[in-house]
Amino acid sequence: ADTVRATGATTVFTEPLVAPALADTVAREAGASTATLDPLESLSSADEHAGVDYFDVMRKNLAALREALGCT
Repeated sequence: ADTVRATGATTVFTEPLVAPALADTVAREAGASTATLDPLESLSSADEHAGVDYFDVMRKNLAALREALGCT
């Protein structure tokens, strides 16, 4: 939390396959928010069958980054 405050970060990023408790706690203590970035390992066979691919996941990550960094 000290590092988040010291750097002026406004968002603590986490990923879908990791329990968000640590990121939530750090963000809360630092007065920041959390956002999720998907490293692609969480893509399931159901996603693949639904037509979700690498580019879909990266577009979702880009949207999360834009929102968290105020670039929307």
